[in-house]
Amino acid sequence: MRGDLQRPRYFISIAAELASVHPRTLRIYEEEGLLCPQRRNNLRLYSEADIRRVRIIRFLTRRQGVNLAGVKVILQLEALGKIRVYDLFDGADVERYVDGDEPEPVSDLDRRDI
Repeated sequence: MRGDLQRPRYFISIAAELASVHPRTLRIYEEEGLLCPQRRNNLRLYSEADIRRVRIIRFLTRRQGVNLAGVKVILQLEALGKIRVYDLFDGADVERYVDGDEPEPVSDLDRRDI
């Protein structure tokens, strides 16, 4: 199951729609080192895990007011096993947001995502 979450399957436009962000936002997250989609034939391909990560980034920026530099630190600490986003914030609130139970409309590039 875990391997299936890592399998790249979505082009940027579909991934953006699934994560409720503008495609440019995904590019910005990649430029900032927050996201690393796989590439095939110079096309970005996103996995379910990537989309989940984008939703976590959105939760941190939108709901918690964390800037992208702060998000990067949080995600790095989580990758090292030092913290868990679910432990830092209300786990149920994080889960609802990440699972897409609180969708946001896709709009033009939102300055708060930058």
